[in-house]
Amino acid sequence: MPPPAEESANGMICSPTQSLDTAWASEYEVFEGNAGASCSSSVRCCMDFDGEKLEQVVLALFQMNLSDDSGRRAWKSLPWSVMDSLHQKGYISDPATKNKSVWLSEEGTKLSKELFEKLFAAE
Repeated sequence: MPPPAEESANGMICSPTQSLDTAWASEYEVFEGNAGASCSSSVRCCMDFDGEKLEQVVLALFQMNLSDDSGRRAWKSLPWSVMDSLHQKGYISDPATKNKSVWLSEEGTKLSKELFEKLFAAE
C-alpha cells in the first residue's frame, strides 16, 4: 500500500509514490470494463458515474483544442490559458514546468471532486 498523500510547503497535495500516468491507466482500464465505474482499489473515484457524459465532455473539449483548419485534429492537452487561470486562482500548481502533471491544492481537490460528482454522477 502506498504511503498517504502529503501536503507540500506550497499547499499542494501530493502522493510521492503514485505516478499520474499509472493512475490514469488503471482508471481507464476499469472505465473500459464498465459502463459506469464502480468502487475499486485501482480507481481513486469511488462513485458510480455516467461514462457517456464523461465521453461527451471530452469530445466537447476537443472542439476547443482544434489544431488545424480541417476541424478534425485536436490537441490532447488542456489550453494553457485555462491552466494558467486555474493556477492563478490557487487550484493547481504552476503548469509551466517540464512535468506532465500538476498538483491540486486542497481547495482545488475539493472543488474538483464536487464538480465531478455534480456533472458525472450516475442517475
